[in-house]
Amino acid sequence: MCGIIAVYHTEAASFPSADRLCSLLRTSLNSIEHRGPDASGVFTTPDACLGLGHVRLSIIDLETGNQPLSDEDDLIHCVVAGEIYEYAQIRAELEAKGSVFKTKSDSELVVQLYKHHGLNLLPSLRGEFAFVLYDSKRRLLFAARDRFGIKPLYYTVSDERILIGSEIKAFLPLGWKAQWDIDSIVHNGDFSDDRTVFKGVRMLMAGHFLLFRPTGYIKIQPYWDLSYRAMNVPHPSATVEQMIETVRKHIFRAIELRLRSDVPIGMYLSGGINSSAIAGMALKLLKEKDPNAKLATFTLAFPHAGSHDEGPIANRTSAFIGAETHMVHVTEADLVGVFERAVWHAEQPIFTFHAAGKLILSQFVHNKGYKVVLSGEGADEFFGGYAWFPLDYLRGPDPAGRALGLNLPSDAERQEILTQIQLAAVPQLSLSRNSYTDAVLGRQMLGGISTHRAYIAAGFAGAEVYTSAVLAVAGELDGTLAIADGIDARVRESAVHGEWHPLDVASYVTAKTILLQVILNNFGERVEMANSVEGRPPFLDHHLVEYINMLPPSVKVRPVQGDSPGVWSFTDKWILRQAVKPYITEEVFLRKKLSYNAPPMRRQEGDTNPVPLQAHLKARITRAKVQALGFFNWEHIEGLLKAYLETPEFPEHGGLDPTAQMLLYVLSFVVIQERFEVPTWIN
Repeated sequence: MCGIIAVYHTEAASFPSADRLCSLLRTSLNSIEHRGPDASGVFTTPDACLGLGHVRLSIIDLETGNQPLSDEDDLIHCVVAGEIYEYAQIRAELEAKGSVFKTKSDSELVVQLYKHHGLNLLPSLRGEFAFVLYDSKRRLLFAARDRFGIKPLYYTVSDERILIGSEIKAFLPLGWKAQWDIDSIVHNGDFSDDRTVFKGVRMLMAGHFLLFRPTGYIKIQPYWDLSYRAMNVPHPSATVEQMIETVRKHIFRAIELRLRSDVPIGMYLSGGINSSAIAGMALKLLKEKDPNAKLATFTLAFPHAGSHDEGPIANRTSAFIGAETHMVHVTEADLVGVFERAVWHAEQPIFTFHAAGKLILSQFVHNKGYKVVLSGEGADEFFGGYAWFPLDYLRGPDPAGRALGLNLPSDAERQEILTQIQLAAVPQLSLSRNSYTDAVLGRQMLGGISTHRAYIAAGFAGAEVYTSAVLAVAGELDGTLAIADGIDARVRESAVHGEWHPLDVASYVTAKTILLQVILNNFGERVEMANSVEGRPPFLDHHLVEYINMLPPSVKVRPVQGDSPGVWSFTDKWILRQAVKPYITEEVFLRKKLSYNAPPMRRQEGDTNPVPLQAHLKARITRAKVQALGFFNWEHIEGLLKAYLETPEFPEHGGLDPTAQMLLYVLSFVVIQERFEVPTWIN
């Protein structure tokens, strides 16, 4: 999977010597050694205007795949992180055209494809990747990130040079100094757009590439994006059964590609349909090649969490498919103990235990000798799996679904059901705190959907958290509007004019926020790679997603008519359930989607002793530490801390007390300031 760093000086810069640049690059690589403990390498130009560095986690071509890579003429140099699939076929095609490969690595495709296609190489790449390539003849630096942003890539311009890396911490040894980006912090830039909490540091967005020239010119451009069928355009003449079979074939192909490895592969397994389907189908593919094949599954279990513990159902699923089961039992004390390490690796604020849980799980995977795991991320976003998606499904008719002969609510029934749902509480996302009358502009900009409003209601900081001096600089805080501002103008236009179904708009927004910035970053790739483990999510194969996005909304969120007139229920991920039914238990097939939680410990009635999280927050969130940040309102934070210590809540859905979530958010900034040595923000 690997980690990369690149430095390119402008013509106006003073270059270090080649030896000095090599030394700086190696120090930088040391800071991200967890991403690639198996090997490292650097390349510099003779004049030291450019340097590339790479740390390697050996998965494909264990013997000759070290980087940086170069072409046979030593004119093209490249560092690549991630995995590129179907490389054997592409390699054979390139060799037939005269390409000469130095290794058997999938990563070397980037070099040779660039020689044949230039910037047009990107459509040929299937997988999760980030790379930086230097063309010495054109003096051009070219960087790109995969379509979904599975692999991270950051950049900043500092001291007349561009720095590009897998993680921001890799910039520190190169002389970059961290400062707070107060506007990004207040307006959730690390969730809503391409910003981070650090001034001048940007993430290269999913499906984008970057060009940099020694004059200082930077160009950033998309090469791929999610798209959906126009709402009034019927689906091609496929039956529902044919759609199900095509989805199944796409999933099998995506899994098959991701089972390619020269090291053992494991599987994350929860109690839900996403990971259960991947595990069952992966084992089927493995057994077709070897009847004695085994698949190791890894599950987080929370024995103290009662009905919120997914360990038992995951255990039954693992037994059903005949997998080798590994159950990792975790307590609140365990989660608290690694939370700050998770923040350091995520490099952004965190307000749940999800990242801490994945950090513990991936550590266990690593300790068992596994470098690669398959996971279920991506299904909920594109198959309609979240509990709040029915709201936006109901906001528009589905002519394509009706043309298939599906029994759907009438327009009047849709409006009545929508009204009732909007008044109901959906505790997993705190929709009871949502409003359907505020954030008017932010919702109108995306065609009236409420999905992004719900995300803001779920736990993002309000204006009361910040000092008046901060708000005077950053302006009015409207999280829903900030998300809408960050969405591509093409999508906003499609939403406003009703070209895309509201469910598709909600899916797009979720993919660009929750999936990209949270799931794939702070409790996905970053905490897995902290333990030198590569995660591969088959549901984020772009061929699969492109097909799903063209399907009628009603085969994703499927209405089911009740016994009484006007009474409907909704089956989430209906077509996924049908496609994977032969490979999962009936229990999982029928189970409704539940929000994943790493549950806190419940204090026994009458017990006044602090639980581990209370004790940790009390010790770490102090007046001195909060005021050293420079932007939080200590009086408000102190009130939150007092409330959580004296009267903690234990929500029925098994998640954290909302007050504890906000305190973890504050603690994240304390950790980031300490680890990155960020000075106090001063107006």
